[in-house]
Amino acid sequence: MPSLRDASSAYTAPVRDDARTLVSGLARRLSRITPERLLRHGNIQLERAGKRIARTLTLHPVRTKRPVFISGSNRSGTQMVCRAIGNSPHGWDYPEADFSIAFERYSLRSHAVIDRLIDFAPAPYVSFGSILDSQFTDALLDRFDNSRAIWVYRRYEDAVNSSIRSWGSHQKNMMRLVSQGKLSHLGPRGLRIADDTVALIRRLYSESLSDEECGCLYWYMRNRVFFDLGLDRDPRVIALQYEDAVLHPERSFRSVFRFLGGPYHASVVSDVFATSVGKQGWRGASTEIRALCDALKARLDAEHARTLSGWG
Repeated sequence: MPSLRDASSAYTAPVRDDARTLVSGLARRLSRITPERLLRHGNIQLERAGKRIARTLTLHPVRTKRPVFISGSNRSGTQMVCRAIGNSPHGWDYPEADFSIAFERYSLRSHAVIDRLIDFAPAPYVSFGSILDSQFTDALLDRFDNSRAIWVYRRYEDAVNSSIRSWGSHQKNMMRLVSQGKLSHLGPRGLRIADDTVALIRRLYSESLSDEECGCLYWYMRNRVFFDLGLDRDPRVIALQYEDAVLHPERSFRSVFRFLGGPYHASVVSDVFATSVGKQGWRGASTEIRALCDALKARLDAEHARTLSGWG
């Protein structure tokens, strides 16, 4: 396996930001506090309060808690899967959000906080949309007893298109930093990146690359972690293809709940929709970058096929 940066301190070493980064981050978060967002957040909390009462009154098939960490790359459906588990009458979810007791700046809070949230959850299957902690998936599984992880991935064309719509050239900026060796500027995402991945991005990156090509490199960097951490060999982890999950939701989520050891209910897929598949035309990428992503997607597809074979 390629050497991994900061492997010995996985999930224990905080990323320290300078004062300018902290201030700009605080200003950005404060700018998001609008009356509309506060109203929406309030409605969500009222809905969760009713849901908590219902889960508390439900007779669950097991009493032992099972934390489920939902990992993967940005814009790949991780939060959809997290919420789907929470839609089960035996599930509870903590999706990544601006206002969340489970996350601080989109990273999971301390072990002690997560322990308390698991204990306090009113249902046995407790999902965390821990996308920013994906590179620590192996450490999370080792730290939290009886836990499982689901690595969600999506075809790079749609994931990249969605990222550009949301963040513009942000992923190009990140690939520029990787090519310059400034991994600490990526925050948690700069940790535990294999040396050969860094060398590859350094070789391929140039200012002439399009946002789409840089988005592909980012997709590659994040999804390579699945194999670099040996998650493909870990029985506590499955790979879930986004397209299969939304186009064949019942089959796909039945396999998920067999993997988790719980019963499947139709309510799980009540919020699953397929309208984002191929939603926007693809502007393309260079032959080399496209081949790189196609090869990695083929490996992920093989893992997803193994998931369906073993749990379908």
